[in-house]
Amino acid sequence: MLKTQPAFILHSRPYRETSLLLTLFTPEMGKVSASLRGARSASKSARQKQAWLQPFQPLLVEWRETPTQQLDWLTPKNMEPQGLAYGLKADAAICGLYLNELLYRLIQPTEGLQDLFNHYQQALQALAQTDQRELMAWHLRQFELVLLAELGYGIDLTLDAQGQPIEPAILYGYQPQTGFYQLNPTAQPRGSITGGCLLKLAEQEFCLACLASWKQLMRRILQPHLGMKPLATRALFN
Repeated sequence: MLKTQPAFILHSRPYRETSLLLTLFTPEMGKVSASLRGARSASKSARQKQAWLQPFQPLLVEWRETPTQQLDWLTPKNMEPQGLAYGLKADAAICGLYLNELLYRLIQPTEGLQDLFNHYQQALQALAQTDQRELMAWHLRQFELVLLAELGYGIDLTLDAQGQPIEPAILYGYQPQTGFYQLNPTAQPRGSITGGCLLKLAEQEFCLACLASWKQLMRRILQPHLGMKPLATRALFN
């Protein structure tokens, strides 16, 4: 039976002599690998494919489903662009690659992730529409929160570890698997964040003064799920 799925390329690498091994993000199957034969050959059709086998290009993948098929592996019968690519350039392109790396590292094969797929497209669109680093950072923070929630790791930004409401004027620290805890206001250790910034993030209210604190907070929250291997795209930001 023939099946089709929209998809985005999260990662690609050479495979055998003229093929590509792709890691795709799809709404129904989550992360899935696909081998594309002849995509690196010198033929005219291969050169055409190479033009759109790029990140941020919406694709439509068609394959024949068989009883013996691996759930996390496809051999596409056809793959073609579905609409225009999201035009991410310069800093926006690095932000898009960061989203791809998060998805590559965190989502699992065979997971249906339609809502996350939609949010990913919205994030790419938002990144394509701004050249301001501050707004790009804001879009990244919003996607990180959605990603964690969709994968079952969502956090409540309105309550501390004791179940008490976050207070705007209080300074907080964050401990993985525990949550937010109050800090001595005179200490201001690295990674601290005000309750006001937490509540603004919970309410999706942009705040320029909170951007640096939000970035450090999300790094701490994501770290246990990403493991010890650093994200390659963070080096690109630097």
